[in-house]
Amino acid sequence: MAFSSRALRAEALFLEVTMMTIEKACRIAVETSLANRRKNVLLLTAEKHQSIRKKKFELIDLTTVMTALKDKNGHLKTSRKEMEDLTVDYYTRLFQSSVAVPRSATPPAEEEPPIIEEEVAHAIRRLKNGTAAGPDNISTEILKSGGDALNRLLAKRFSTYLKNNEIPEQWKVSKTILIPKKGDLTDLNNFRPISLLSVVYKLFTKIIVNRLEKKLDDFQPPSQAGFRRNFCCLDHIHTLTQVVERHREYHLPLALAFVDYRKAFDSVEINAMLNSLVAAGIPTKYIDLIEKCNEGTSTTIQLFNKKLTIPIGKGVRQGDTISPKLFSTALEDAMRQLGWDTNRDWEDGNVIKGINIDGKILTNLRFADDIVLFANNTSDLSSMLNDLDAVGKKIGLQMNEKKTQWMRNRFCDQGNVTLEGRDLLEVNSYVYLGREVNMTNDLKPEIARRRRAGWAAFNSIKEVTNQLKDPKLRAHIFEASVIPAISYATEVWPDTKNTTTALRTSYRALERALLGTTRFEQWKKEQTSTDLRQRSQIQDLEEHIQRGKHRWGGHVIRRQDDRWSTRTTHWIPRNIKRPLGRPPTRWTDYFRKNISQPGRHWMTVAQDRAAWRTCGPR
Repeated sequence: MAFSSRALRAEALFLEVTMMTIEKACRIAVETSLANRRKNVLLLTAEKHQSIRKKKFELIDLTTVMTALKDKNGHLKTSRKEMEDLTVDYYTRLFQSSVAVPRSATPPAEEEPPIIEEEVAHAIRRLKNGTAAGPDNISTEILKSGGDALNRLLAKRFSTYLKNNEIPEQWKVSKTILIPKKGDLTDLNNFRPISLLSVVYKLFTKIIVNRLEKKLDDFQPPSQAGFRRNFCCLDHIHTLTQVVERHREYHLPLALAFVDYRKAFDSVEINAMLNSLVAAGIPTKYIDLIEKCNEGTSTTIQLFNKKLTIPIGKGVRQGDTISPKLFSTALEDAMRQLGWDTNRDWEDGNVIKGINIDGKILTNLRFADDIVLFANNTSDLSSMLNDLDAVGKKIGLQMNEKKTQWMRNRFCDQGNVTLEGRDLLEVNSYVYLGREVNMTNDLKPEIARRRRAGWAAFNSIKEVTNQLKDPKLRAHIFEASVIPAISYATEVWPDTKNTTTALRTSYRALERALLGTTRFEQWKKEQTSTDLRQRSQIQDLEEHIQRGKHRWGGHVIRRQDDRWSTRTTHWIPRNIKRPLGRPPTRWTDYFRKNISQPGRHWMTVAQDRAAWRTCGPR
């Protein structure tokens, strides 16, 4: 009997060990299979010259099952019903209208020309491939494969919507996916809502925005560079660094405030956007149509099995091609109430705020909702911030006091900057549009950021480049990923030996990592940097940066639209004498040193595109 009992226990133990061994082998096999599939998919993506970053994102399993959520009192709720109720309540409050904005009167609507086939074809060509389909499951690729027959049908249908001022009800419903961010996933603030709209609807609004783009852009001042044709982040980064450079060189006081709004695109009131379209001179027919597109909209969120419907009462529609233009127009209409961009006599010092750039007043720079304010003293800066906050609240925008920060140079007064009587945080540097800015134009912190960005970009492609045998393909992937990261905004850097050496050192370290070697192995094999460059076949970073700087310098000087990047480049303070001593290295010193034509200033040469090309780096 005892023998039988021991035998049964031994058999049970054997079976348990066997099952554990089988389960472990299965897990290893599944992990190996998934790793091999990932490796093969990424390798195929690289060979097709497609986006590795996008493919890696597609391979990530983003389906996060919520196990608990915190209510507003911090208590955990674990039942599905309670979590769904919390989600509905959170997003309903987020998208609920909070400010009553009366509608402006509009002139009588006039008939607009019907949408033609060529407009549809042009808009379809501009749609991005690989984007997620909306609730109707129609993808961009389906529209692009439809050909002329589909274009004719869509043109006829879209013309009917425009004439009758009606759109399908299903276009008003979007699908929202909650993407987890870093942090506590029991807090809904740590989820990023991604809204998916019908691709056909986005095509329709793309055609509308193509018709209105010229008027909407003309409504914007030069200080707004966001979502505008022929404008980019470099325009404002260049302007800001030039302003800091001049104030440092001439010992002028300068105070800057960097404004941050809470969920700006989700907060602006719909009526405020419609009123701004009236102010911009948009035909009433299009205003009524845009109102229809934003009236009675909703989104669905699916946490488990049930679809949750969330009504949307404010904000622009995420993913809609016209949304950035609507937001920028509403913001400009609100800021016009401040009168900052009105041409006035600079001698009237009691009224004018901002800084004088050759007789024109610079008060702010905007890239969509990223705003920086300029002042000569802390009192003016506080006044400007509070005035901006007041007009922003009228259209639903709320400043984030924790993230709204300011800084000043050493020539500015020692007062505090306040918002509604509360002191704001003063900082020594601020990351503006991806560039770390400080009052001395010290590039050491930014160089460290570029190094980190370069290594992050390399680590994102390392698992692909390690497999590649073709050196040209490997170099192409490296150049497409790493060089833009490590050289971002270097076009506006002053050219110094220290910055060149620092970037060159980091770039060579990245090159060795690409080749799978180390500095010790390079020394041991007596290989020079030229030998490594022949093996890697990547382009030289210094030459890339010089070409970019030369190209950007020509663009800035040749512009005729009086934007701030050009005006600040030409700006020399006339009412003050520059202090004695050698000034810090200027951005323009690079061109004075490298562009030499007898009897011609480099800015004169830059006006002639052909001559500028001949005297620049090859």
